[in-house]
Amino acid sequence: MAIFDIEKDQLTGLSDELLEEFIARLAEAEVAAKGHSPARVSWSGSISAPDGGIDIRVHVLEDEFSTGFLERPDTILQSKKYSMPKGEVMKEMVAAGALSPTISEQAANGGSYIIVSLADDCSPLMKNERLSAMCRAMEDDPNKANIHLDFYDRSKLVQWVRQHPSVMLWLKQKLGQGYSGWQAYGAWSNPPRGADDTLILDSGVLVTLPSQKHQKLSLENAIEPMRELIRATGKAVRITGLSGVGKTRIVQALFDETLGQNALDRTLAVYVDTGADPTLSATAMLDRLIAERRRAVLILDNCPSELHSSLARRVSAEDGNVRLITVEYDIRDDKPQTTEVVHIEAVGPEIAERLLLRRFPGIGQSNARRIAEFADGNARVSLAIAERVEVGESLGQLSDAQLFSRLFEQRNQADNDLREQAEILSLVYSFSISTPEVGDHELELLGSIAGHSHAQLFKSVNKLAERHIVQMRGRWRAILPHAIANKLAASALSNIRVDQLRAVFEGAGRQRLLMSFAHRLGLLHDHPVAREIVEVWLHPDGLLGRLSDLDEMSLRILDYIAPVAPEALLDRIEAELTSPEFNGTHPRYTSQRSTIFNLLRSLAYEPIAFDRCVRLLIRATDDEEENNNSN
Repeated sequence: MAIFDIEKDQLTGLSDELLEEFIARLAEAEVAAKGHSPARVSWSGSISAPDGGIDIRVHVLEDEFSTGFLERPDTILQSKKYSMPKGEVMKEMVAAGALSPTISEQAANGGSYIIVSLADDCSPLMKNERLSAMCRAMEDDPNKANIHLDFYDRSKLVQWVRQHPSVMLWLKQKLGQGYSGWQAYGAWSNPPRGADDTLILDSGVLVTLPSQKHQKLSLENAIEPMRELIRATGKAVRITGLSGVGKTRIVQALFDETLGQNALDRTLAVYVDTGADPTLSATAMLDRLIAERRRAVLILDNCPSELHSSLARRVSAEDGNVRLITVEYDIRDDKPQTTEVVHIEAVGPEIAERLLLRRFPGIGQSNARRIAEFADGNARVSLAIAERVEVGESLGQLSDAQLFSRLFEQRNQADNDLREQAEILSLVYSFSISTPEVGDHELELLGSIAGHSHAQLFKSVNKLAERHIVQMRGRWRAILPHAIANKLAASALSNIRVDQLRAVFEGAGRQRLLMSFAHRLGLLHDHPVAREIVEVWLHPDGLLGRLSDLDEMSLRILDYIAPVAPEALLDRIEAELTSPEFNGTHPRYTSQRSTIFNLLRSLAYEPIAFDRCVRLLIRATDDEEENNNSN
């Protein structure tokens, strides 16, 4: 069966409450499709609540309103799970010989009244009988000519829900037929049941938008510009930021009508966490949305760069019916022609502190502040530590090392092997757990550093994932957040011989793992072992010694390790650009030329290096034609 289709008889599995919510969601989507707020639809949400004969009410502030399913700006939809033959129709509309006051009021206002029966599947004749009964119920009302009447059976409901992919996803999920991981608008950030999930707008989170020329906005001031960017751009929007800054919750807030004035249409939201291995791939979902010309906002959480790039190209080439938002802690190889990048960062402990006091009200202000400061404002780290705080306990006397042990061990016994294996896994930015078609298995290579088997490391990866220290993206795993990974990796560098590390990572056919190792080293620029390794790589005979001959992956490695040994890097660039054999850089774009120029510009921010960098830039451009404006 098609993704956005369902058999009509499957609807009979809905309860009374779910049927009412289903009809309400359809009405919301219909109203929103015409540019009105879904808040123009109201419903009780409880079948036992007194409703005055009104299950779902649509009230749009517009004189003329017709969608094909809703024909008047003021519409009442009456939800019925059981069959409604003409006799039941009369009983529903007329009580004690008098027309329901609610229906009479609808007639006076020129509104609409629709009975929706889940049990009925009407032929044209059967439907006409029910409509005739509705008209007979109105025959004594002076305004009977003003009211619009209709009767919807389950075939009509199926026809209606086919128009709205987000509602179809919700429906299939409720019926147990959903595509694992795919959701309509909801609490995507997965707060604990019953927890306050309102967005915290205190200072402590800054947002950088592409249109703001690197100006950083407070979260409160960034919500509306983010919404406008998503509406206006024909490109994919990439929401980036370190783990624990609340990216998913912020994206959820973009659709929240209680926040600001111009929320994105939540009835169009189609969400999935790609890291949870959804049964239907994001590519297949996008293909179907585009093929069927559906209007949707596709949100891909934990979306790898390769998947983002692939889908962003598709979206930018289409007619704009589908908007794409992807979320990830990092971005690389972003293509400006297909992507708008929004970066979110935590800049203090305030947000994490507020979240701790909300989730653990008994923890106390001083404990909340101590944890949030230790976690550097990272909410995920803060929550993991707070779960181990005993009632009445004070954390003021605990060192950073003791707090780190609490985070790592959580409520389990200390496990030195697990800690050592986590340190080894943290040496790389990410690693694969699957068996490659060619080459070495990355877990085996990492395990060989300290004599751990593939099976031992695989088991530890799963344990760490259960403790929320490992995050998963398909076959990829990573120790996150970086505040934790960097501490673990720093310990590993201090306890493993440099020649042993180099032997593992510099072996033939291991360039991807080497690049991932370099990425981690770049985050440990103060560590003496990281500096020692990078300086060896930058030696004239080292891995990165001949800059003009480096391939694309080696250039990325060079970019990653630049902060570790900036003086050695500047020496290497200077030696190459001032060499007697240097004949000038290529006059047009090359990756090597671009990387060298970008690195020189970055290195020039250090006052001690500024003059050297400028002289080298002049030296490089002296050999170029005057009309060359490439980079």
